[in-house]
Amino acid sequence: MKDRYIFKVLTPDQWVTFQANKVFTGSPVDLADGYIHMSCKAQLKETMDKWYADETRVFILEVDSHPIATDLKYEVSRGGAEFPHLFADLPLSAVGKVWDVSADVGSYTLPGNLKAN
Repeated sequence: MKDRYIFKVLTPDQWVTFQANKVFTGSPVDLADGYIHMSCKAQLKETMDKWYADETRVFILEVDSHPIATDLKYEVSRGGAEFPHLFADLPLSAVGKVWDVSADVGSYTLPGNLKAN
């Protein structure tokens, strides 16, 4: 286990659906790739700026990696960094804090109270 807390970024519609269903099966990109893309804290801002630049608002979900550890793998991705990939659905019960974040001219500022790993 590399990180206790990892992060998933969702659009407002995805977050509403996740809360209603109590499980997140993946975004269109996740479903196409066969796993749920997640980020470590150090990767989060770049992920948001790269993949969510067209969104004016996103939700950052802090995910406890312990309950999903058996289905979580770190794999080399962008820039040679290892990213956490979840090869299962994400249960709402694994989500801790949630931040509602608005973009500032296409760039995001991370909340100051994101937990360190």
